[in-house]
Parts: sequence; structure tokens; C-alpha cells
Amino acid sequence: MNGTSNFILDNFYTFFRVMLLIPSKIQSWQGDDVALAVFFLILAMPVIFLCDRLMKKYDLGFAANVLLAFLVLSLAEGLMGLIMSIPRLLVSASRPFLVLGIGTPVINIALGVIASLGNRLRKKYPKAGAFLLCGVGFPFAWVLATTFVLFFLGLYNY
Repeated sequence: MNGTSNFILDNFYTFFRVMLLIPSKIQSWQGDDVALAVFFLILAMPVIFLCDRLMKKYDLGFAANVLLAFLVLSLAEGLMGLIMSIPRLLVSASRPFLVLGIGTPVINIALGVIASLGNRLRKKYPKAGAFLLCGVGFPFAWVLATTFVLFFLGLYNY
């Protein structure tokens, strides 16, 4: 039991360490770094608003909306990791998948809660709810950027 918990904590710690390491790796934001950040933001926003649209369509309770948002966010991140692992088939991708699989669920649950609150808020106050959903898009874009860094730059050994 102790070995398993240490394994989980080690991978969880690695995910957050890589997540906080990104700004130091990108010391000066040049044109390609800014373009990459904008790409992740453009990728993240439709996923968040897809969650909102599905929450409206199925009209579930709060807890079910959180789980729906968690499922959509995790699916989007898993597909992105799978696509990014294709060019690196010669290199074992099991370590980045483990780090992502253990590190992202906590963040995706938290983002799912905020997205569900944004959906509820959007019913009465459309602008405030849309603003809250856009606010969820920024951390999700950061998580997608962390996925990119883990797979392409191989910083999971840091």
C-alpha cells in the first residue's frame, strides 16, 4: 500500500512540477511561443463551451453536470495526448500517460465544478456566466499546454 501511494504521489507531484515549470522554460515569449499559447486557448475554449452546451441540452443536476464536464475535459485531454504520442512511437509514452492520468483528474474535477457553476449562472446572468466559462478556458488551456510539454519536450524526468 505504501509503494502504491508513493507512486501516485510521485506522478501527481511531477505533473504539478511540470505545470509550474512551463514559464521558466519559456523565458522570453517569442512569436512561436505566443502562437502556441493562442493555439491552446483556441482549442480549450470550444471544449468548455461544448460542456456548457451539453449541460443545457441534458438539463442534469449539479453533480451530474460536474461529472459530464469532467468526462468531456478528460476526453479532450486524452485525445490530445494520444494524438501527440503518435510522432513519438519509438519512445515509450507510458510515463507521460501515467503522469497525466494521475495529475489531471483533480484539475478537471475542479474545472468541471466551475464550469457547472458558470452554466447555472448563465441561466440568470448570461454575461457573468459566459465570463466564468471563459475563465475556465484559461486553466484548461494551461493543462493542455502541460500535456504538450510532457509529450513533446519530455520534461517528466525533471
